[in-house]
Amino acid sequence: MYAIFQAKGKQFRADPEGTLRVPLLDAEPGEKVTFDEVLLGEREGKVVVGQPALQGASVVAEVVRHGRGDKIIVYKMKRRKGYRRKQGHRQDFTEILVREIELGSGKSAKPKAKAAKPKAEKPVAKAKPKEAPAAEATFDITDAARELAEEHGIDLATIEGSGKEGRILKSDIDKAIKELEGN
Repeated sequence: MYAIFQAKGKQFRADPEGTLRVPLLDAEPGEKVTFDEVLLGEREGKVVVGQPALQGASVVAEVVRHGRGDKIIVYKMKRRKGYRRKQGHRQDFTEILVREIELGSGKSAKPKAKAAKPKAEKPVAKAKPKEAPAAEATFDITDAARELAEEHGIDLATIEGSGKEGRILKSDIDKAIKELEGN
């Protein structure tokens, strides 16, 4: 049997008679604390998931002690600026001993409905089939070559590209213009 509960914005797995370190709680050692926001629970091989929490479920624990975690070093530096800062940090915690896990009826509590403004229904427009792109869009051509071809009214289907993988280049369009002027 176990339960996943939320405390101080973090989630923890509670096993019966297991100890946990949670963020600092406002309770004295020896006091019992109850966590009502149980998100998931397992009982007799069946897992019950809340939406977002289980109804009537709770985890009861006893505060064992308060303490501070291991020191971590926070080092900041900006190169070539002469800026260096070294700072240590120790996170406060409360160690708890899980005494009881109550999953209640095992039913999922419904999420709280947000008050939403009714939206006006918009008429659904039927999707129009997309038209095939213009014939010249299927050619692999440089921008400069395309502008030059449009300027002189050259049909791109008649031109064979000399570029990589048959790409039509500006020099190909220049050749086509000279051939048209020669005729």
